[in-house]
Amino acid sequence: MPLALVSAMAAVQQVQAADEFIARDIRVDGLVRLTQQNVLALLPINSGDRVNDPAIADSIRALYASNLFDDIQASNQDGVLVFKVIERPVISKINFKGNKLIPKEALADGLKKMGLAEGEVLKKSALQTLETELEQQYAQQGRYDADIKVEQVAQPNNRVELNINFNEGKPAKVFDINIIGNTVFKEDDIKQAFAVKESGWLSVISRNDRYAREKMSASLESLRALYLNKGYINFDINSSNLNLSEDKKHIFIEVSVNEGEQFKFGETKFLGDALYKTEDLQALQIYKDGTTYSQEKVNAVKQLLLRKYGNAGYYYAEVNVVPEINNETHIVDLNYYINPGQQVTVRRINFTGNTKTADEVLRREMRQMEGALASNEKIDLSKVRLERTGFFSKVDVKPVRVPNLPDQMDLNIDVEEQHSGTSTLAVGYSQNGGITFQAGLSQTNFMGTGNRVSIDLSRSETQDYYNLSVTDPYFTIDGVSRGYNMYYRKTKLNDDYNVNNYVTDSIGGGVTFGYPIDENQNISAGLNIDQTKVTTGAYVSTYVRDYLKAHGGKTIGTSTYCDGEWKALDKDKPDDLSCVDTAGNVKDLTAFDSEFEGKFLTYNLNLGWSYNTLNRPIFPTNGTSHRVNAEIALPGSDVEYQKVTYDAQTYFPLGRDFVLRGYGKLGYGNDLPFYKNFYAGGFGSVRGYDNSTLGPKYPGVTYNERKTKDYDPEEVGGNALVQFGTELALPVPFKGDWARQIRPVIFAEGAQVFDTDCSTATGDLYLDGSKTPINAKQYCKDNNDFDFGNMRYSVGVGFTWITMIGPLSLSYAFPLNDKPGDETKNIQFEIGRTF
Repeated sequence: MPLALVSAMAAVQQVQAADEFIARDIRVDGLVRLTQQNVLALLPINSGDRVNDPAIADSIRALYASNLFDDIQASNQDGVLVFKVIERPVISKINFKGNKLIPKEALADGLKKMGLAEGEVLKKSALQTLETELEQQYAQQGRYDADIKVEQVAQPNNRVELNINFNEGKPAKVFDINIIGNTVFKEDDIKQAFAVKESGWLSVISRNDRYAREKMSASLESLRALYLNKGYINFDINSSNLNLSEDKKHIFIEVSVNEGEQFKFGETKFLGDALYKTEDLQALQIYKDGTTYSQEKVNAVKQLLLRKYGNAGYYYAEVNVVPEINNETHIVDLNYYINPGQQVTVRRINFTGNTKTADEVLRREMRQMEGALASNEKIDLSKVRLERTGFFSKVDVKPVRVPNLPDQMDLNIDVEEQHSGTSTLAVGYSQNGGITFQAGLSQTNFMGTGNRVSIDLSRSETQDYYNLSVTDPYFTIDGVSRGYNMYYRKTKLNDDYNVNNYVTDSIGGGVTFGYPIDENQNISAGLNIDQTKVTTGAYVSTYVRDYLKAHGGKTIGTSTYCDGEWKALDKDKPDDLSCVDTAGNVKDLTAFDSEFEGKFLTYNLNLGWSYNTLNRPIFPTNGTSHRVNAEIALPGSDVEYQKVTYDAQTYFPLGRDFVLRGYGKLGYGNDLPFYKNFYAGGFGSVRGYDNSTLGPKYPGVTYNERKTKDYDPEEVGGNALVQFGTELALPVPFKGDWARQIRPVIFAEGAQVFDTDCSTATGDLYLDGSKTPINAKQYCKDNNDFDFGNMRYSVGVGFTWITMIGPLSLSYAFPLNDKPGDETKNIQFEIGRTF
């Protein structure tokens, strides 16, 4: 406006007629894009009006106020009032080049708010403001050498194209942090509390030495909290200075502090309209009178009070803490002034973002009900339950007050749906199954109903597998679940891939019911019928043979060997060998049973108990999970056994997106069939050792009958399992929604399986080729009984990536105590399991 006034006065002075005159016409020269009618409509005067200096000044001001012109001059040409103008150009296009830190969409929105957008009139002053503002934004991120230039390219019809060129520079690094005035804490302790760090060798990875204004503000707040939590309530930061090197690459930080004296807690009072007895509120006081003052504990008590009132319906209660500081006695008395306000009921619960999931699927997880008093606890629990479904990548709950109704509120819940299943039609390869052909559909939120449906059809070098399972988690309104499953599995003997030298062909199905005890506990019971046929190869282990023979199995193949020496009796026929004894007499070949078959029909009762407080099903960051499962073969089955498994895991957030996980699994079985044994090694057990290769091993029947050494004895598993481990989940160094689908970890784990029964193995074993027999039961007790000294351990790194076809896991592990005979494998991968 001041510029417009000066321009208007200058233009008035150029009017040829110094005296007033009647404007017989008004004309505007210099128009390119605008029309005469557009401009004349902006003027406060018309043809035939008396024109003087004030009227001309008002007209010029009106034209400048339209923001359509860069320059305006007025003159009197024989009674015609002429305005000579220079139009501002229109922005035809805005181009961004070199911007990596600020997205194009964010830049476009910011420019639009400044009036810089395609189709808008260009304001040169806005360009100058733009360059300055952007450079200040980069300076706040420590990029002091950033440079922003705006290039204007003229276009026909008074249009202009803007090219905004970014040189974002490099963030300055903090070279030195100097603390002045500290005596209570060492300088290193203070620097440790800072969010911004001095440059060091770890900074190459963590980049914590990159300066940013937000990080500096957070550092000063952390410094203040460090002192306040140790009782220095009068602590003050005198100054915090920032010095930049000439090349703008290094920053020197100097912070001066005044520590003051240490204070202790004095008397605590709960004042205002407390509603509760003083004793009830004092139970929330987590500090004792006379102990060192801590602002952190004061804030915690305030939050506990707000939560207590919020759970009782006083959702908008207010708690103000007023300290009374006695600088002579160094005592702080605290007064908690409580204003509970009105009790608030939830009027409506509104869901948005659920384009696929049915509204009732979300509502049945809600513990906060419409028409009920609002409760912090129930609202938080509702959010957790929605997250635990695994259907949503984000759940955002926003309480909103109802206008003109102070005792009511609405809950607006915005969800972001994620892939809840996969459909597969693929040809793949795995380390333990060879080439695999697979087709399947797996949906944990089938058709948005919340039901779990899985159909799997796969064929590989080792197995054909067909499975159909359906689970309704809300078979009843109370949350009782019901699930069905049917399966058929046919395995094939393959020397290149099979761990064991036998196959199991199974067909079966079952039904399972689950019952929720409370929000975190669930029990389940199910009945399953299974028909399993076991068929062995010629090199099956003696362990499997002994079990089959003891449980109604039959021989389906025999082999022979020479219990003597192969020798050519005719010198003219050196290739015509005969089996002869030590005296040189020809003897018959010795025959033995080498291949076996068994069939087992079982009626299984499956019982389970689970306790789960994990905050989400995939990549949790907090909570604990416990599961106990019991499998019992009922009377009338061909084999009767009992099998119990317990596994647990717990997550601890460590800050800065680090998560510590501890996990373990225990298993025990009584009279287990060998095909129900526990196995160890590989993913889900102890990485670095090949899948299912640890534990008891027995020689093949063919080798044992020939009394020769089996250099590759068969892993048969055991009836007892011990495994445990710990992982540190690392933050992903890049951003974006897809980054939430990746979790890298560092791990250490151990596992082993044992045979504490030793009832299956019978007869003699020939292990070393010396033809010296070893009693099989004694061999089992000496080598396979429970002994922590036989545990195997490994350390390594890995990551899991949630892909469209399921979780893809890759690890590199280093075995710590592998022994001769162990099969190790450093690099392992798997699809379908998360860490």
